Amino acid sequence: MSQGSSSQEQGEPLESTSNTKGERDMTKAQANTAGESISRRVADELHERIDQAAEKGEQFENTLHKGGAQAQQRTKEMTSSFNQLARDNPWALVGGSLALGILIGALVGRR
Repeated sequence: MSQGSSSQEQGEPLESTSNTKGERDMTKAQANTAGESISRRVADELHERIDQAAEKGEQFENTLHKGGAQAQQRTKEMTSSFNQLARDNPWALVGGSLALGILIGALVGRR
């Protein structure tokens, strides 16, 4: 090797302005701050989406409760109507049941 070799070849550390300990610490701090900023934005977005999903879930639940209440009311009305029909015309109910029984028997007998 030549006598004019660099200080790095002689085993001495090369001091560059971008690799000083203070600058590395500053770069790490900036990276940590940037990472925390990204983490905070992601967390905030996730919280917002969770809140939206919870709100939609509550709306869906309310819709189901209203639909269930309406179905229950219709069932009560139909039951009341059927009971009134059975009281007013019992022989029509007997004849309809007999016809339905014959139809089901014929369908099952064909198999």
